[in-house]
Parts: sequence; structure tokens; C-alpha cells
Amino acid sequence: MPADLHEPDTSLCDQPSGEARRGAEDLGGLVDAYGWRVLLTIPDAPYAVQCLPSIPYGTARASSRDWEVALTLDVLLPEPRPSRPTPAVVYVHGGGWQLGDKAAGMYPWHSPLMAAHGFVAVNVGYRLSWMAPHPAQQEDLKTALTWLRANAGTYGIDPSRIGVWGDSAGGHLCSLLGVDQPGTVQAVIARSAPADLTKIDLASIDNNAVLGSLAGGPPSQYLDVLRQLSPALNVHGAVPPFLIVHGTNDEIVPFANAEAMVMALRQHAADVTFHVVQGGKHGLRTDSAPPTDNKLWEGLGDQALAFFTKHLSQ
Repeated sequence: MPADLHEPDTSLCDQPSGEARRGAEDLGGLVDAYGWRVLLTIPDAPYAVQCLPSIPYGTARASSRDWEVALTLDVLLPEPRPSRPTPAVVYVHGGGWQLGDKAAGMYPWHSPLMAAHGFVAVNVGYRLSWMAPHPAQQEDLKTALTWLRANAGTYGIDPSRIGVWGDSAGGHLCSLLGVDQPGTVQAVIARSAPADLTKIDLASIDNNAVLGSLAGGPPSQYLDVLRQLSPALNVHGAVPPFLIVHGTNDEIVPFANAEAMVMALRQHAADVTFHVVQGGKHGLRTDSAPPTDNKLWEGLGDQALAFFTKHLSQ
């Protein structure tokens, strides 16, 4: 159930991963003796960014351990606050549904970039598949959306304009929201995201383990669940605009998955933009790109900003 609104401790943001932290420091974020301060800035952006970390939005059961999990999200607000409600964009982290956390949204080309350009940006945590299989992840994300709309006035959100975006498993979960009931979300970005889980190589031991954890049992025995979990197989005529980004050399999620999603969207006359990264692997970099070169991701951040501005701004 949605948690009651509370006054969060705004003195510090969650400590992100080392690379994300270094990236955020590059933004011009202020670091004091205790860690990360609230206010961040991005050069040439119209707003500073205030971070409200780890706000509870609900609780849920972890079926694998029979305990209750606190579900939390971060809210990044543009400062000074806009005079009227603004769209919100929700970043959903990846990690094969088994790993990762919402701190991934703190890379400078993710939520800080969005908040610095006037959006209310949100990083959402959800139950991982080892805690609870499908549909736990979708239930948590829907609870988060319900909570955001219920508290729209507090954070200056226009509840009729919410976009979602994510990478890999996060992009897959965003796509499922996009093909859910009309009005669930108003724009979707899915990058390197699985779209048809029935077409993932089940002969791979790794794939069997990952998909089995998500589906709740051996994938070969849970094909109906895999179909439910395949956005490309559940597209309808009232989906929101989509931006699909995928590398042609993705070694984890076949490029054909992205093509299937785009084809299904086009067959339903959906508004879809397909960005093909030639030679891009699962992380969208090519073999020739240095691992420390963030220009690609900075460009993808700018692309996401332009997409959300086009489809969520009135």
C-alpha cells in the first residue's frame, strides 16, 4: 500500500556507486565532510537540483525471505521551483532484475540532467527478483506511480504528464508500463531492453537462471509468464510515444528484440523513434570506445531530454 507522505531528511543524498559519485561531482555538486550535499548544478542548465533521498513510497513482502521490504525513491527537484506543475520522469535501474539499485539514476546524464532542465526527476527502487518474482516488480512501479500522483501537489508534479525510462532490465520494466492500461505513463524510453523474452536463448545457463528468477520457475515451464513479460507481444493501439535505443552488437539482449518491439509498435500506429547504435554492445559503447569516454552517454542523456521535452511539455 502507498506509504504516508513524510518529511524526508534532505541533508544528504544516498551515496551512489563510485563512478556515479565521481560523475555527479563533475556536475559541480558540493561535497562536504559528511558526503553528498543536497544542491547540485550542471553547467549552462537553467536550474540547480535539490535531492530528496530515499523517501518511502510503500512496503511489500519479500516472498523468498518472508520479510517486509521498505520501498523507496529519490526525488530531484529543480531549484528555484517552477511556478506551475511540471512533468515528472521516473528512472528505473537495470541489473538483470536481480541486481542494481536506484543510485544508477544519479549519473549526471540521468536524473540530475532532467531536474536541471525543469523536470521533477525520480529514481525508484523496486523488489529484485531474488526477493520476489514477477509481478512484484511491476506492482512496485505502479505503486510508485500512484504515490507520485497522490503527492503531486507536494512536489509540483503535473500528474497527467509522467514519463519513464530505463536501461536493460529497467528499460524492459518501463516498456511493460508503456503497454499497460492507457494513461499509466505518457512517454517511454527503453535502452538495451528485452522486449520478447520468449526469444531469449533458453539454452544458456545464465539466461535460464535470470529468467527463471524473474518468472518464478524454469522458463521452459513458464512460457505463459514469459509472454506476459514480453512488451512486444502485448502492444495495443493506445500506447504512449516510445524511444527505443539498442546496439547492433548487443551480446546480452539480441538486437532482434528491439526490432520486434519497434515492429509491434509500428503495426499499431504508435509514435516510435528507433535509435540504432551501430556496433554498440549491451552498454551501447562499441569495442573501440574507451571505457572512460562518457560522450556517448552524455549524448543519450541529451536525446532523452529532447524526447521528454517534446512529448511531456505542454
